Amino acid sequence: MIIEILPLIFLGFSLGLMHALDADHVMAVTALSNQKPSFLKTLWFSANWAIGHGGVLLISGVLLFGLGLSIPASLQYFSELSVGLLLIAIGLYSFWQFKQQKLSMTVHHHGDIQHSHWHDKQHLENAALKPTKDTHLPIMVGSLHGLAGSAPALALIPVASQGQMSTVIIYLLVFSVGVMLSMMLFGLGLGSIQNFLKKNHQRAQYWSQLFVATTSMLVGCFWLYKAY
Repeated sequence: MIIEILPLIFLGFSLGLMHALDADHVMAVTALSNQKPSFLKTLWFSANWAIGHGGVLLISGVLLFGLGLSIPASLQYFSELSVGLLLIAIGLYSFWQFKQQKLSMTVHHHGDIQHSHWHDKQHLENAALKPTKDTHLPIMVGSLHGLAGSAPALALIPVASQGQMSTVIIYLLVFSVGVMLSMMLFGLGLGSIQNFLKKNHQRAQYWSQLFVATTSMLVGCFWLYKAY
């Protein structure tokens, strides 16, 4: 049986790799990690987004296949609108956070050597504090994306599964693994860039955060226009 469905497994994995890099997916993870950028946090957000995406996709796929139904057009439409609104909301929240920060130049002396760094007010005041726990927002966003962008994963199921529930589950699992791997690799690259800017170019990092927030809002507006 495994040999017979190998082409389907390969197709599902390939679609998963490409699906993770859709513009709304990449923008959502980037904007989420944009709040307090760090290497480990970006990887954590990427993984949790993929878990939410894969979980909803697997549940909806099995339920729809078992009941012989398709995703209602109204639900698909609502999900697409929600993705756009969410991207806009994340961008606006980012701008609100940036307004609370005050970037300033801090001068350090080490004997006769003097050097300076850009720091935001929050960093200076809370440097000794432990970071707060992350919310489950990445999982929620991933779940919403899993519902809104499920067509590539679900479209081939009725034709390829031949009535086998096990084939449906394997296909969706492989697709979700491809999504997670691709998003984790993206998070690895994004986290490395954020970490480099944070350590070496604080002001450049600040402007990159503003750029990401603006882009998130623009992509959200485009998504609303496309859904409408």
